[in-house]
Amino acid sequence: MKKIIITLCLSAFILSANADDIMKREGKTYIINTTELCSAKGYKATTPLLVYIENGTVVKVEALPNKESKGYFERIKKKLLPQYAGQKVSAAKKLASAGVDELDGVTGATYSANATQQNIAAALDYYTKNAKNSKGKRKK
Repeated sequence: MKKIIITLCLSAFILSANADDIMKREGKTYIINTTELCSAKGYKATTPLLVYIENGTVVKVEALPNKESKGYFERIKKKLLPQYAGQKVSAAKKLASAGVDELDGVTGATYSANATQQNIAAALDYYTKNAKNSKGKRKK
């Protein structure tokens, strides 16, 4: 199910988004904005994020404004998003594919956490397919 949603998110990007709106580079850091990349919905609406990646490692994940219940989404911001900091992209992909039951600190925020995980997975996939490696060649 998650693979289908991620595929749909990426397909939606291809049809409607400009790559400059999805990923930009500031110095050595790539910043992936999932607003147009993924349409996975939490309890009320989408849960867009900014995912910062430097040298193949997630630096941080920031939540963008959304319509989720503030109390529940605060749990995600405080407990789930920090779990990605310092993770290599490959390890972060495994974490993003984990079921909500396997994650610490998101009890009661299942829909929001699932949507957040899907956004992170879409951002990591986009980075893997589109970021330049250290020699300036596109990854395949």
